[in-house]
Formats: sequence, structure tokens, C-alpha cells
Amino acid sequence: MNKNRKPLKRTNKDIRSIINLLLEKKAHNIIVLDVRKISGITDFIFIAGGSSDRHINTIAENLLSSFKRKPLGHEGFSTPGSRWIVIDYGSIMIHLIHDDLRHYYNIEGLWPEAKELVVESSFGEALKV
Repeated sequence: MNKNRKPLKRTNKDIRSIINLLLEKKAHNIIVLDVRKISGITDFIFIAGGSSDRHINTIAENLLSSFKRKPLGHEGFSTPGSRWIVIDYGSIMIHLIHDDLRHYYNIEGLWPEAKELVVESSFGEALKV
């Protein structure tokens, strides 16, 4: 967690639902960034790690089939060798990314002033949301 970021105080039903779906398929190092005050593109950005291409695709399949809303679009899904999948729900943007790429691109570093909700500790223990 970025020490300069303020934690989110409340979460809505969609955010909790997505978190549960991510945890259901063992996504790790999940964070949610509240970018409502700093981005005109979306309100919340999810970033979740996966350990392999297959793992990331499984997480994406679960989201696309189980989340109550239909996405506006997605990239990288079912692409052989895909290590980064983005699912766009308009007000919610989800990045499912292989651990190696996540460290290299440091997506969460693009919004240092965003409020952050850390969903899972680095030890893999789920936190209450």
C-alpha cells in the first residue's frame, strides 16, 4: 500500500461482488483504487495478480460469467499467451495481470493520489471488506 494514499472507508455492492469473484478464483495482491476525483475515464480501478496465463484467463472467465453487469469491452481475454486482461465496466476498470508484468509496469503507481483499498495482504490472507 502506498503510504501517501488514504484508505477507502466504504465499498459498494459491485466492488464487494467483484472482490469476492476475484478471491473465489485465487487472484492475489488485489487492490482497488478510487480515482473518481482524479480520472475522467473511470471511478474505480481494480488490479489483481495471477500466477499464469491460464490462471488470469480463469479469473476473467469467472468475472465475465458471474458478475451481474455486462462489460462495455475487454482486451486480452482468451488470447493465447495473454498475460494481461482488461475488463471495462464503465465506472469500474479491472486489470488482471501476471505478477512479472505487474511489477514491471507498476500500474498502481500511475495514480499515486488515489484512495486505495487493499483487499489481500502480501501473505495471502483475505481482509474483511
